[in-house]
Amino acid sequence: MNRWFRPAANQGPKMLAEEEDRHLQHVEHALLQLLNDDIAEADRILKQHNSSYHHLGRGISNFIASMLGVEKELLKDAANTLHLAENKTWEDMKKAQASPTAYKSTIYPPGTEYLLCYAISQLTSAICAVLSGSVTEAIKGFYKLRKAYLTLDGIMDIESNYLLKKRTGSRDGSLTSPVGHGSGQVFANTPPPSSHGNTSNNKSELDTTDEKTSHEIPESSNGSAGHEADASELEHDVDNLSLHNPTRVESKLLEIDPASVGITSHTDIFIHSGTRLCYGILLVVFSMIENPLFNKILYIVGFKGDRERGTRYLWQAARFNNFNSAIAGIALLGYYNGLVGFCDILPTDPGADEDLSGYPKAKCEVLLADMRKRYPESRLWKMEEARMHAYNRNLAAAIKILADSSNSNMKQIVVINMFEMSLTSMFLLDYELCAKCWIQCSELSSWSPTLYAYLTGVAYVEMYRNVRGSDPTTAAKYKEKATEYIRKGPPLAGRQKVMNRDLPFDVYIVRKVAKWEERAKAWKVDLADVIGVSPYVEMIFFWGGLKKQDTELLEKTLDCLKWERVSHAEKFTDDLDETAIHAILNAATARNLGRLGEATNLLTSQILSHNRNEFKGHLKDDWICPYAHFEMACLAWNEKDLDGEDHEAKVNDCYQWLEKTQKWGEEYVLNSRIAVKVSTALNTVKRHKKIMGM
Repeated sequence: MNRWFRPAANQGPKMLAEEEDRHLQHVEHALLQLLNDDIAEADRILKQHNSSYHHLGRGISNFIASMLGVEKELLKDAANTLHLAENKTWEDMKKAQASPTAYKSTIYPPGTEYLLCYAISQLTSAICAVLSGSVTEAIKGFYKLRKAYLTLDGIMDIESNYLLKKRTGSRDGSLTSPVGHGSGQVFANTPPPSSHGNTSNNKSELDTTDEKTSHEIPESSNGSAGHEADASELEHDVDNLSLHNPTRVESKLLEIDPASVGITSHTDIFIHSGTRLCYGILLVVFSMIENPLFNKILYIVGFKGDRERGTRYLWQAARFNNFNSAIAGIALLGYYNGLVGFCDILPTDPGADEDLSGYPKAKCEVLLADMRKRYPESRLWKMEEARMHAYNRNLAAAIKILADSSNSNMKQIVVINMFEMSLTSMFLLDYELCAKCWIQCSELSSWSPTLYAYLTGVAYVEMYRNVRGSDPTTAAKYKEKATEYIRKGPPLAGRQKVMNRDLPFDVYIVRKVAKWEERAKAWKVDLADVIGVSPYVEMIFFWGGLKKQDTELLEKTLDCLKWERVSHAEKFTDDLDETAIHAILNAATARNLGRLGEATNLLTSQILSHNRNEFKGHLKDDWICPYAHFEMACLAWNEKDLDGEDHEAKVNDCYQWLEKTQKWGEEYVLNSRIAVKVSTALNTVKRHKKIMGM
């Protein structure tokens, strides 16, 4: 460990504040070029120097590419680049602390800019590890994530204490060293494992400056926190975590102008916006996680998510004209148009447009317009514009934008654009375009081949059903294609894993197709003719498409669900799975059409009247019953403002259905799909009850 703490004089040339600031601006310009779809220019700039900022810039560039495509090789390359950045930024942080010519802030301690870079490299590296598919790597990533969080927590605390001094009229408006509970932990983080030798067991004086940090960073068996634990040690740690109370830094810098409190220099703005960007993303992402295994591991990090604070920090980061601001904008619009746009129970009170954890539509429109103006060539913002149109039930406008934006210099943007186009064409009930798009997805990306093949197959099922009675020749062609793609999916399952678990839709599709294969064998008919309720509409339901369809499309969706389209409808009369799926899909579609009574009757008579155990067993669709409970919550929420309804009773009714769904007590296929909806809904209802004084 002495390597990290030897005197600055032995670590090469002195640091010059002006030169380091030039490097920072250089890299920010490169990354902004990357966002504006000029990959070649960004790459050229990032390779010109070897400063900490350039190392991190190369790591972020690789990270963005890997995240957009979620390709294993790209994730591996990004992780390697980020590891180099982690080492370099730690070294430069120590140099800046000791160098009299390094940048000196009136707010942050010397070296904070590099400490932030170090935290960013840890954070992005941790995400790569979690997505790698390996439990061992994921757990290592969570340890790293925890260290990054402690660093960000400390920087936030420094700002809070600085502002407190400014507000209380202190003559000394600067802080030359950290103060408060976050002071020690900012600089007590363990350095990254060195590639030049093993760390020793001796701790420097900086390692002991904060008792909390030294206690919270798990040590390996040899006593060195820098030691990389092996798989057995890490898996044992997950089961034997020493839980502690999470820290909670309440920022005082919420709505004020940063310039009014002295955050004006380029480097200080970088620290301020970068810390809020990273801290905000962590708070929002962790607030969305409902998976028990992930939640258990998240105790390593030492805090729980908070959507309201997280989105507020992201909005603060988005107000600057730098790379941090652009990424904050991407994060915000991705959260609102993607995750929140996927949810059914959102604020409806008069202050809903100002609720940052809900969907502040006007703010999102202004943010998108600003980003489109700043980065006119970026396909990312055009894609967000398409998502916003979809959220507003204008799928035709969304598909036009996505089709016009299908070309990009970055392959990963092409992939995600095509994925969005595939979903949008599916919601539009354009079966031919849908099949074509999913085939292109499979050619561009290897992330989820089972899903791509299955969705192609079910699109052909609908084309087959459209002409089954009128054009036997064409029907035979579509039938053959449907069978080919549906059978192609299951053998490809399991190629991608997260935390060593199969992707949820892989599990769902394998079970679904196995049921059809078993049925085809028993009935002695073709596979396409044993399929019951439209699996195409079922996928629209799972992907939140009903919320994005207009009235005309919703009526067409109801037509797709008619039993007369099914080859052997008479055989499904006594099949509880099929009749229940038919009921829940019709109910959800009717709810979106405003036919709430009809939806309630379908759910209560066809699903909730049965014992939940009837939906469990060999190849059964065990998701139906909990999803029906959630649908009942949605109906109560929609009914609360109707004339003649007891508002408070309906809100409480909604809350009770949500609690039943959340506390289901057993695993079922696709529970992770509904978990985000349930957590968002519970936050919404709790907020509403508080506002209404209930």
